[in-house]
Amino acid sequence: MSESKSFPQSGALSSLLAILLACSALLTGPVHATSQEAGHEGHNHAPGAHGVETVTPGEERTEPWSKNVIDLFASLPVQHGGRIKPLDKLAALKLLTFNGKRTLELDDSGESKLKPTPWLLDCLFFPTQALDYPCFRVEYDAVLAAIGVRAKDKLDWYSYNDLAPGLSNLQREFEKALATEAADRTAVQRQTVNLTSDVRSFLGLVSSLEPLRQQFRTDGSARLREIFGREQSSLQQIISEADSLNRLANSLLDQQNEDFEALRSLFSQVDRSLEGSQGSVALIPPPSGGEDEGTWLTLPDLVRTAFQSDLDLQQQLGILATLERLEASKSSPEAFERELTQLHGAVVGLAEERGEYSMVPLEITLYKLDPFTNSLVFFMLAFVLLALGWLLPGNQWLLRGVWAAVIIGFSLSTVGIVMRCVIRSRPPVVSLYDTILFITTSMVLVSMLLEKLTRQRIALGVGAVLGIAGMFLAMRYELKEIESAGDTMASVVAVLDTNYYLAIHVTTITLGYAGGLLAGALAHVWILGQLFGYRAGDKAFYKSLTRMIYGIICFCLLFSIFGTIMGGVWANDSWGRFWGWDPKENGALLICIWGLLILHLRMGGYILDRGMAVMAVIGGMVVSASWWGVNLLNVGLHSYGFTSGVGLALMGMWGIEILVLGLCGLDVILRKTRGTPV
Repeated sequence: MSESKSFPQSGALSSLLAILLACSALLTGPVHATSQEAGHEGHNHAPGAHGVETVTPGEERTEPWSKNVIDLFASLPVQHGGRIKPLDKLAALKLLTFNGKRTLELDDSGESKLKPTPWLLDCLFFPTQALDYPCFRVEYDAVLAAIGVRAKDKLDWYSYNDLAPGLSNLQREFEKALATEAADRTAVQRQTVNLTSDVRSFLGLVSSLEPLRQQFRTDGSARLREIFGREQSSLQQIISEADSLNRLANSLLDQQNEDFEALRSLFSQVDRSLEGSQGSVALIPPPSGGEDEGTWLTLPDLVRTAFQSDLDLQQQLGILATLERLEASKSSPEAFERELTQLHGAVVGLAEERGEYSMVPLEITLYKLDPFTNSLVFFMLAFVLLALGWLLPGNQWLLRGVWAAVIIGFSLSTVGIVMRCVIRSRPPVVSLYDTILFITTSMVLVSMLLEKLTRQRIALGVGAVLGIAGMFLAMRYELKEIESAGDTMASVVAVLDTNYYLAIHVTTITLGYAGGLLAGALAHVWILGQLFGYRAGDKAFYKSLTRMIYGIICFCLLFSIFGTIMGGVWANDSWGRFWGWDPKENGALLICIWGLLILHLRMGGYILDRGMAVMAVIGGMVVSASWWGVNLLNVGLHSYGFTSGVGLALMGMWGIEILVLGLCGLDVILRKTRGTPV
């Protein structure tokens, strides 16, 4: 590194100014943004401390974005959450996080709506307009009462401008919430933390391009006029002269003259323009040869790189110049589309050179296909057709329709899982969200196989119901996954990013979960069927149902034991010990023990058909405890799965199961009273 680039790496222009002023507090600026966005609890700054002052009042969009502009913008690659993804996916993630929905309703009637990509376009290019969009979902009016903002309703949506009067109070409540352990926070405190993070993230978006809207004085001294030759310069022009400015700064270290004051003023202008760009979009591929060659650049990152390295930034400065022209042409749809086409070609071309664009088109296809939502639709259709089939039991067309709907739903979910695997180059199960998709799809597949063997229409119906429940749960949990990890395909935590033993372990253990839950679902049919007299007296039907339950329990036990053993092999390879009595390990072991207990009791004649059904229902509760319950303890090496708000849902599910078991016991008592077989 040359002498002219020997400045500390603490900030972009701030570190240079600190040297110039001998660490003077006047100009040690806040240019320390990175490409990775802060988590909910990583910052204690006031939500409006950075960004709101730099959103220059400007024009508003007067006509809709064209389809070509939306498509070009949507397919731009961007780095977020540790990986490269299309910009429309980033828009969808951000809007879903803020809004709780992927579509922004601009009025109470819901007739005027914005999809994620046009919304993000407005945030970047028409921020004044975006500040009025009601994109923040506030679930508890108590949050607003605490910050002095008038609530519209108990649950409603608010714009940034609606919340602006209470931002200083929001910071105060945010700090109070941070003083409480995460597991002990109230629902209102959790909402306060999330809302603060959302506001900060939103400000990063609307301020991302703010430096491109400004011109900086570059005629403050003879030396600056010699470098720039103009009265004002853009950010790209200033960065292009980074070498000259660094040499000038070094020559002025022991002087405080006109050139010194002019340079200090210029750097202060640039620093202030970048203040609101923390957490902005990392849209610029980095140059080769840097220490962080895998990290894409935001505008502050680009400034830092230009002033603190000798890297060749010709391509990056070309992209920045195109961005400046894009911003300047936003009032002309034709010119804007022309500049956006050039920007798209430059960024995509550079990403392809780096080998980072290959999965972006596939992810765009995945997002457009939306396989899991569509699979839910087909599972619901299958259930409706099945219900009609109960009214018209001899209609084969309805049965064929059920089969077709279930197969299409299963195919869509399978395609979605495979596409996610290809995009991430990872096995199908990495996060808790993945387990929902994989377990649901596995249960539907096994249900179809069972139906093919038994032809009772029960397994197929159960598969449709489980498909509905699983995909609905996935949709409900998706937001929590995004809030905690930033994406449903985020980079995995270090403890999971290991070898192939893990892939075998998580896949087989979740197949065991699928088996346990499917057996429990079939057991519900047995118990409730007996209770309500469904096919009363048809012993063959209930014997067939019992054989199905028994077979699926064997399936569950096989994969649970193998998966638990492979988990130990992985733990020994990764952590140096086979077993550590971790809560998650204990949960997996409990499933194995419960399955073995059922089989021994059955083989020993201690339980018959009803007993098998009861034990299978309890087995489903054991599986849910291992799958979700132990994560709530937030201890052990597997505590990465902790998710707030799940405990109440889990308790509700267990309460329903206890009610079913209670009804089963009541049925036994009534049968004994009547003298009928139990």
